Amino acid sequence: MRKNDFNIKIAILAFLLCTILQNAAYSQYQKVSNNNLDIYFRIIGKGAPILIVGGGPGDVSDRYLSLCELLSLNYQCILVDQRGTGKSAPEVFDSSSISITLTLKDFEAIRNELGIKQWTVLGFSYGGYLSSLYAHFYPNSVSSLVLLNSMGLNTNVYYYFLDNINSKLQASDLEIVEFWSDSARYAQDPHHAIVETIRARMPGYFYSREKSLLVSQSIKDSDFDFKVGRWIWKEAVDKNFDLAEMDLNFKNPVIILQGRQDPLGESVALSLSDYYQHSKLVFIEKCGHYSWIEQPEDVLVSITNFINQP
Repeated sequence: MRKNDFNIKIAILAFLLCTILQNAAYSQYQKVSNNNLDIYFRIIGKGAPILIVGGGPGDVSDRYLSLCELLSLNYQCILVDQRGTGKSAPEVFDSSSISITLTLKDFEAIRNELGIKQWTVLGFSYGGYLSSLYAHFYPNSVSSLVLLNSMGLNTNVYYYFLDNINSKLQASDLEIVEFWSDSARYAQDPHHAIVETIRARMPGYFYSREKSLLVSQSIKDSDFDFKVGRWIWKEAVDKNFDLAEMDLNFKNPVIILQGRQDPLGESVALSLSDYYQHSKLVFIEKCGHYSWIEQPEDVLVSITNFINQP
C-alpha cells in the first residue's frame, strides 16, 4: 500500500471517530484583533495551511470540526469563528460590526498574524461564495481555492435551494417543519424554532437519509447566529457582490467539488467551472450537500491530489 493511500485511510478512520464522538480536543483558541473586535480561530493538524471557511452565514465553527479532522493528518487547518459567530460575536450587531468586507479583512489579519504568505482556502456552501470573494479581493494571499458544495458566484441559488430540499423530504419531515413554523410557536422562541426546522429539513440536504442523522442529531441551538445574515446580505446587495459581473482577478488553481445530488443543482458548479480559468470540476456520486460526511474518502482524495499536483 502506498504511503499516501495509507494516510488517507487513517484520516478517514479518524474523521469517522470525530463525527461519532463530537471531538472536543480542539478547544485551544487563538485570537487576532481587527476593527475593534477579537476574531477567534483554532489550528488543527500539521502541514500546508488551509483556511476553512464555513457556511451560513452564521454557522459556528464547531460545525466544521469533522471536516478539519478529515484533512488534519496532511494539512494545517485554520478554523475561524467568523465575525458575528461563536466567540467572535460583537456586543452590537450592525453594519459597522458585521459585513463581508470586514470578514475578509479578518482572514487577512489571521494570515498576517500567523506569518503565512499564501494559503489554500476551502469554502463550504455560503463559505464558498465568501472564499471566492476573498480570492477576488486578495488574490495574492491565496495559493489555491477549494470550493466545496459552494453556493456559487452570487445569491441566485436561494431562489430554488429550499424548494429542492423540501422536494426530498418525507411527509413526516414536512409536518415537523410546519409544526415549528407555526406563528405562535415561532414567536415564543424564534431561534429555537429555526434550528428545529433546519433539523427537520436535514434529510433534504443528503443523498443518504441515514447519514443525514450524523448532522441532524448533533445540531444545537448554539451552532447558529442567525443575526449575521441580515448584515451580510445587505452589503452583498448594496455593493452588488456578484462575481459573475466582476472581472476575474484570481488566476491560480481552483477545484470545485459538488455532490451529484446536492440541492444546489449542477448548474452552480458548472457556472463556477466556466468562471475560473484554471479550474477542475469534480462531481461526487451518491452525495448531497455535506459531501465530507457522505463521501469522506472521495473528498479527501480529491483535495489531496489537487493540492499535491505539480
